[in-house]
Amino acid sequence: MTVADAAWAKTIVGTPTNLYMADVCDTGSSDLSGPSDVWPYTAAIEAHCSILEALETARPLYPEFYAAHHDRYATQLAQLIDNLEYYRGQLTLSSYANRQVWHPFAVPRAQNRGRADVTGILNVYDDQMWLARELIRAYFLTGTDSYLAEATSLTDYVLDGWDCWRDGDGQEYGGITWGPGYNSKHACSNAPIIQPLVWLHAIYRDSDEEYILHYRDNEGVRQQEKLGRSVAYLDWARKIYAWQKEKLLVTSGSDRGVYADMMGAAAGIQYVTEGRVQYRAHVDTGDKTGTAYPYNSGTMLAGAAELYTVTGEDLYLADLRDLAASCYTRFATTQRGGAKFVEFTNNDATAENGFMTWFIDVLLRAFIDAEPYVDTNRPQLALEGHLANLDNAFDNYNRGGLLPIHLTKGWGTEVKTKGFHQFTFASEYAMLANRLLQQEAKETPISAPKAIDMDARTDIFTPGGRKVTHDTLRNARHKLPKGLY
Repeated sequence: MTVADAAWAKTIVGTPTNLYMADVCDTGSSDLSGPSDVWPYTAAIEAHCSILEALETARPLYPEFYAAHHDRYATQLAQLIDNLEYYRGQLTLSSYANRQVWHPFAVPRAQNRGRADVTGILNVYDDQMWLARELIRAYFLTGTDSYLAEATSLTDYVLDGWDCWRDGDGQEYGGITWGPGYNSKHACSNAPIIQPLVWLHAIYRDSDEEYILHYRDNEGVRQQEKLGRSVAYLDWARKIYAWQKEKLLVTSGSDRGVYADMMGAAAGIQYVTEGRVQYRAHVDTGDKTGTAYPYNSGTMLAGAAELYTVTGEDLYLADLRDLAASCYTRFATTQRGGAKFVEFTNNDATAENGFMTWFIDVLLRAFIDAEPYVDTNRPQLALEGHLANLDNAFDNYNRGGLLPIHLTKGWGTEVKTKGFHQFTFASEYAMLANRLLQQEAKETPISAPKAIDMDARTDIFTPGGRKVTHDTLRNARHKLPKGLY
């Protein structure tokens, strides 16, 4: 909370209805750069969701602490989500089998609400995925239906980017391109939506809402099919997971067992004309390539954990155990002075020229998701090691609550930081605190409850207006996504 408050005070600029996050700030002065892009802005939303989750876990243990802080972060979360409108735009998009009007979020912030330019490469699918994830978390925490509606719309938008043309064997080429203006297919434009898809599958389980699937049949003819949202979203989660595992899992060399960055392709969107309408054509991609970043493995690790939670299939359990081991070896151990330390490797030279701080965050939260299912102590070591390094930075290097990106080495000669990184650290601290609070709650005796009128209860989360009692949750916990109810 101290880090989040410092980041808010230093980098959040404007009024409640017209605020933005500065991209870069000087730790020793009031110097700020212009508004951040939407992806870094999402980290501020993530941090507030993580803090609110930890506060909810702390509520029965420390009710006065909860009461003192909850409303402030809930209010700020609502303001952050409301001001996403400065990134929103509108476009009519011709995808592989569909033509539709969408309202996605642009990379850069516009001057006016709803007027952002989202054409071409100015919107990318991975940004919508990160936002969908945090909007679902915000929905779990607040019950605000508009957050769920927005997350659902963004999810449908990114699924529309799936390459549904078929190869000579009648199989879909598959994969979601980096954005509607790109032909390359990236790990970051596929795996991040798996976990939100599983959450949506659970949310819509009892709903009769329909999802329209647009696809190409074996003859290349456009088709569409109506499916229940819950069924459709689980099918998509499985399909995207399988595609990324097949196409981007590294099977040899120093990166064996983790995920490559992307599959490159020729520039220039290709089209086919059918009647008076143009649709995207398939463009061949190359083989897997690029740096193996921790977040691209983290999203697959979290996806495997969620898929195993709802399906119980051994395939996902085996995958997540193998991937957790590979991630620990590749990203979470360093050699220093002849001894091994648990430390996520951040090789960014300065805060201004890299994104590794947030890439590590994605892997960290995946280790938290995978921890209950892994039969070694590697997730525990990684999580506790990272917490120790955060504590080291906070105890020795914090500047008014702001932390250096190199947690064990300090600031060096750096004087600048990003709100992106500071909200990332706040989210990590909150997630790790939530993990410890959950352990504490299990060890704390709870007195027998008094008889109460369940219909009069106001502190039980009711998704979609349906009453969810504690008995219901106890009997159906494995059917629900991780979250607060």
